[in-house]
Amino acid sequence: VDYRDVFGGPNEIYYVLSTTLVLFVVAVIINKYRNPFQYHPHYVFFVKDRNDSMVNMKPFIDPLIIKLGLIKPEEFVNVRYSMYPDLDMGLDLDPNTGFITGFAMERGNHASEIKMQYLGGEYSTTVRVEVVDTLKEKMIHQRDEFAPPRTVAQLLVREEDLLKREQDLDYDMSQRQAILEEEYKSKELTLNEQILIEKEEFEKKLAHIKNDYQLQLKQKDSKITNLNKEMESKLKELKEDRNQKIDKLEVEMIEALQNKEREFVDFEKETKLKLEEKKRELEESYTVEEEPEEEVVEEEPVEEEPEEEVVEEEPEEEPEEEVVEEEPVEEEPEERDYNSMTISQLKRLLKEKGLSVSGKKTDLISRLENNI
Repeated sequence: VDYRDVFGGPNEIYYVLSTTLVLFVVAVIINKYRNPFQYHPHYVFFVKDRNDSMVNMKPFIDPLIIKLGLIKPEEFVNVRYSMYPDLDMGLDLDPNTGFITGFAMERGNHASEIKMQYLGGEYSTTVRVEVVDTLKEKMIHQRDEFAPPRTVAQLLVREEDLLKREQDLDYDMSQRQAILEEEYKSKELTLNEQILIEKEEFEKKLAHIKNDYQLQLKQKDSKITNLNKEMESKLKELKEDRNQKIDKLEVEMIEALQNKEREFVDFEKETKLKLEEKKRELEESYTVEEEPEEEVVEEEPVEEEPEEEVVEEEPEEEPEEEVVEEEPVEEEPEERDYNSMTISQLKRLLKEKGLSVSGKKTDLISRLENNI
């Protein structure tokens, strides 16, 4: 179909597709003349054969619908049937598989509406069952009304024969009863003996098991006591070791503190001696500087103003004393014992002098010594 003259623009594809779909649906309807989803067959005629059910109907879907992909065969796993009205003639309906089976009990036509639900949708149809032979008629055979009658001579029996037969039966029954009583007594005795034997064996087993468990309990108790003793001894040893280690550490700490105190005292003494020497040197230098000032005063006896200037210059020399006090602090590392110092103290000194802090203790000491 060409819509170029009628419809123009970019919507030509939609019109072409719609026409193809309509033509396809019309072709399917013309080909089938019925709903392709309906149940097959409409008319069913079944007769019992061997031990199979007289009626056996299965759901059927048109192969064309399966090929087109509208329904998948796996969807029939969840088939659900409902029937209205119920076929009250002995038919069974399996709602999981969709099979209709059973044994027809009445002859004639039976129709019912069936609805099937599955994953692809739902549809309904009618089922007609025509029964021509039932299970009852197969079980009960028809008799011929004109069969020949039986003769009276065939049914006559003598009384003597009957009495003899009764006596024989009584004798057989008494003998059979005696035999059965003997068998019962013997079986009863054997059963009692077996019960007693089994009881004795069971009691022996119980006693043996009881003794085993008692021995196991005793062994466990002895193991527990031994373990407790071992634990106590180990705890005592650990306490003793701990006390010894604590005593050793205390002694070592005391010795280290005493050594540090001695070093500190010696260091203080050395610093004091150095300070005293520096003070003496400074005093000598001050005395040397003051002598020429007095000579100047004697040569110029005009006014006393220079004397006042000399007096004012004395406090200005006090910062020189502070500088003198700082000099021995810088000279202290020359006489320090770096081996007795800790790593943190060595790193602190290196930071003050602007040196690298990485390395072991020996590297730090060598850097300090080289810097001196």
